[in-house]
Amino acid sequence: MPAAVHDSPSRTAHEHSPSPAPAPPVADSPGPRATALQNIFAQALDATIKRCSYANFAACFPTPAQYVPENLDAFWRDFTGRVGDAARNNFDQILASRNVIQSLNSLDTLVQDAKKCKDRAEAEANGAAIEPPTPPHTLPAQTLALAHLQPFLSSQADTLGSQLSTTQKANTQLLSEIQAQRAELAALMGGLEHVVKDLEGSVSMLSQDEVQSLTQEVLEIDNELMG
Repeated sequence: MPAAVHDSPSRTAHEHSPSPAPAPPVADSPGPRATALQNIFAQALDATIKRCSYANFAACFPTPAQYVPENLDAFWRDFTGRVGDAARNNFDQILASRNVIQSLNSLDTLVQDAKKCKDRAEAEANGAAIEPPTPPHTLPAQTLALAHLQPFLSSQADTLGSQLSTTQKANTQLLSEIQAQRAELAALMGGLEHVVKDLEGSVSMLSQDEVQSLTQEVLEIDNELMG
């Protein structure tokens, strides 16, 4: 007989901490605002380097400009190139260390969500005045806590519901097997009862006088043959 199913759907709920669900992942590739920031920096850097033209640079070094202008020109090109590379590297390091791209992407997502909420509110209002949303800092602590716990509680409810459904199916199958085994046992008991009745009938027949006398005659014949 299969063992009974003992499943505790609440076990999973105690194994997890009731913390809010993690935020969706933020893309690492630059979004609109991050791209605009990079473009502004590149334009500002190019404009700054262009201000350091060869004429302005040569004015700072008149002697080399007069006698070895080719060397000074090569030095100027190398100098401006190194300055640009160093500035770009420093800018990239700042972006990486401060998570600027991810933060700006999160801001893009937040703005898009706000626009969607606004469009949805305008569509539901059907031209009527739109009631502004309640600022979060004015909500009671219990409401804020429930808002943070709602994703976790919803996921746990789905998990518990799935586990409960699985347990119910297993118990239903187990009940069917038990009922089938009970029917089989009832059939076996019925067969045994018939066998017992037949044996009882045989015993009652052997106890009758005619059977006793017949047995005595058989024994006498056997003794005569043996004698």
